[in-house]
Amino acid sequence: MFRNLIFTLAIVYTVLGDDSPVPSYSTDCIMLNGTISLSVNYTGSDDKSRTDTRKISDNAKVSGTCGDKLSTLVLTDDDQDQIITFTFSANKDKSNKLNNIDPVHWGVTSIKFKYDINEASAKHQGERVATAVGSYFVTPLNMSYSCSKDMVVLVNVTDDGMNSTTTYPGEQVVFEETGLTITNGVNVSGTLKDDVTYHYCKADQKIKDVVPIAVGAALAALVVIVLVAYLIGRRRTVTAGGYERV
Repeated sequence: MFRNLIFTLAIVYTVLGDDSPVPSYSTDCIMLNGTISLSVNYTGSDDKSRTDTRKISDNAKVSGTCGDKLSTLVLTDDDQDQIITFTFSANKDKSNKLNNIDPVHWGVTSIKFKYDINEASAKHQGERVATAVGSYFVTPLNMSYSCSKDMVVLVNVTDDGMNSTTTYPGEQVVFEETGLTITNGVNVSGTLKDDVTYHYCKADQKIKDVVPIAVGAALAALVVIVLVAYLIGRRRTVTAGGYERV
């Protein structure tokens, strides 16, 4: 049975243009807000799939870098020995893809989750690193990302071996987000800029497209109903002799 632990990220991390982390705000940074759940899937000693949940504590350390084309946001939870790393890529080229990102867009190209499997029921205990590489939350440059609900599956699970790496094909981590917004750029006070324009994920775009269509259909149906009622009423009136035919 899947169990989800939901924690909220309300993170502001900024660095200056030289890619060196600083404790103050700048105008070039990343703001990430959302409700995120992580479901850790592993193989039990009976070879059956099991699911556990992991929590990133509220006092997790926030670090990373912010550059012109490549940025990172890292959450380090020393209490749980867990680390989540988001890698952001910006493609300013007008014609070619860069790091799986469309021209004149930015997005997340990698999500890495480092954690431990210590459950007694696990077939293989020890450190794990789950990674998803691709293009996620892709957004046009100069816009911010918004999505009511989305999911990324981290299927590449390995140990954290230094000399050799063991893969665990039967394991995965499901990264789910609700109400996620990622903003490139905040004011020096750490608040959103007044001119933020959001790019909505495909699921939200479909909802936004359905609403005006539904409203238009409802209005059209109302017009038809009124017209039919008018014609029926007029016919009854004529039948009753209320009007003289010419």
